Amino acid sequence: MCKWILIILILFIMPPNIAQAETETNVLQAYVTEQTMTVFTNAELLSDGLKCVISNQNAEIMEKGLLSDESALTKTTVLIDISTSMPNAIRGGVITTLKKLIEDKSANEEFRLTVFGEELSVLQNFSSDRYDLAIAIEKIKFDGTQSKIYDAIYNTIPHITQSNEKPIFHRTIVITDGVDDTVSGITKEELFLKLQNERYPVDVVAVSGGETAENKELAAIVRMSGGRYYSLNPNADVAALAQALRVSNYFYFEAKVPAALLDGTIRQVDIDDGVHNMSIDIKFPVFNAPNTNTSTTETEEKASAAEIHGASVAPEQTIPSFPNETAASKPITTLFGNYTIVIYIGAGVALLIVIAVILAVAVVRGKKKREALRSEPGIAVGYIDDNHGEKTEFVGDVNFVEAQYTIKLSNPNNPSKTWTLPITGDLLIGRAEHCSVRLDDRSVSREQCKIAVQGIGLVVIHLGSTNKTSLNGSNIVESSPLQSGDTLKFGREVLRIDYIQKLGSPPPKPELSRNSNSGKTESIF
Repeated sequence: MCKWILIILILFIMPPNIAQAETETNVLQAYVTEQTMTVFTNAELLSDGLKCVISNQNAEIMEKGLLSDESALTKTTVLIDISTSMPNAIRGGVITTLKKLIEDKSANEEFRLTVFGEELSVLQNFSSDRYDLAIAIEKIKFDGTQSKIYDAIYNTIPHITQSNEKPIFHRTIVITDGVDDTVSGITKEELFLKLQNERYPVDVVAVSGGETAENKELAAIVRMSGGRYYSLNPNADVAALAQALRVSNYFYFEAKVPAALLDGTIRQVDIDDGVHNMSIDIKFPVFNAPNTNTSTTETEEKASAAEIHGASVAPEQTIPSFPNETAASKPITTLFGNYTIVIYIGAGVALLIVIAVILAVAVVRGKKKREALRSEPGIAVGYIDDNHGEKTEFVGDVNFVEAQYTIKLSNPNNPSKTWTLPITGDLLIGRAEHCSVRLDDRSVSREQCKIAVQGIGLVVIHLGSTNKTSLNGSNIVESSPLQSGDTLKFGREVLRIDYIQKLGSPPPKPELSRNSNSGKTESIF
C-alpha cells in the first residue's frame, strides 16, 4: 500500500510535459586546446576516484567541478522558430519561457538570441546582461514563412575552445513546432554528421497546440547530439520547463595530455570514477609542448661538473727555478725571409680590392632590384591629383612586405572609391574613424565586420549587432570565406572584392583609368 502511495505522489509532483530524468551519464562535449583536454558530462562524477586514460597513458586531472561553481563559462545559443505555423495559443508561452530562462540564468552563462524562418537573424549576440536580453525578446514576431531548422543549427555551431584560460561549455536550445521540408539548404545527414564530429549538444523544445506524441524528426536531433527533449503546450508548467533547461548540474574536468600523444591522430579516451565508466574518441591536434626540463637538466649538469672539477683540483706545486741552467733563446726565423713584409702588404692590397669589387656588385644589383620593384605593375598604384589632374605612381613597400595577402575592394555604386590593402592583421570595415575601410553611412555599424587570415585564405567575420552583413546575398552569422569577385553588403553600402593576391603569387593586372578627368581615386593604407 505504501509503495502505491509513493508512486502516486511522485507522479503528482512531477511537472507535465518535461523531459524524463537522465538515466545514464554521458560525455556531452570534449575538446583539446594546446595540451589541455576539457570534458563535460551531464552528471557529476566522483572527484576522489576520477581517472582519465588516453591511449593507455594516464592524464593528470588539473581542474574539476560543476558548471554552477562559476569557474567555467556557459554559452547558450537560443534558436526561436518564428514561422507562422507556430500555434497562436502557445506563442505567449514561448515568450514567457524565454523571459523565465533569462531571469533565472546563472552569472557565468551568456545567451545569444537568434530567430529563424527562411533566414537567420541575431537579435542579441552572446551577452550576460539581462536587460539587453529582455529587450531582444520583445523584438520577436512570428511572421516567418518556412523554418529551415537544419540550416539554423548547422550555421550557428561556434568554434569551440577555451577563453581566458576558462573552460567553455557550448550548447543550443531550439524552440520550434517541427521541421519543414525544404528543397534547398543543409540536409539532415549533413547536420547529423557535424553534430557527431563536433560533439555538440542540442536541447529541443517541441511546441504544439495540445497534447501530442514525440516528434520523431526533432527527437532524432536530440539523439544524435546528446541533448534533451522537452514539450511545450498550453498545459505545460513554464517555470518548471525553464528550470529543466538549466545546466548547473553538469560536470567538467580538465586533464593534461601527455606531449607524445599530441600528433594529430584520433585516440580513445577512457573516463572512470569507480562508478561511471565512459569511452570516447577524440582527435588530438599537433602541438609541440614546451620542454620545461631542459633548463633544469642543464643547470644540474653544470653543477655536477663544478663539483667534480672542485674535487679533483689539487694545491699548486711550487717549482724551484735554476737561473744558471736556463736554455739559450733560439733565433726567430721568418717564412719568406727578407720579403715577408712586402708579401703581407701585397696580400692586404689584394684583399681590399676583392672587398671593393664585391661591394660594387652588391650596390649595382640592389639598384636593379629597386628599379624592377618600381616598374612592377602589380605593386605600383596611382591616384589622380584633384588640382592638376595628373596621375602620380608610387610604391607602397612598407605594409605589403609583412602582409600575407593583398586585397582590392571597390564600391560598384561609386567607382571613384577603391581600396588596395595589405592584410597584416584584422582589417576593420565600418563607420568608426579607426576602421581601415570607413563607410560614412548610418546603415553601417561602427564596426560592421572584419577581414582576417584564417587557415589558407581570407574570411569575413560579422561584428555588428544591429546591421546585417551579407555575402553574395546571404547573411553572415559567424564568418564566411572570401574569394575574388564576391560582393559584401552592409545596409545601403556595397563593396566588391576585385581581387585577393597571396604573397608570392603573380600580381594581378591593375585596372587604372587612362582618362585624367575620370576622378578615380585609389588609396593605400
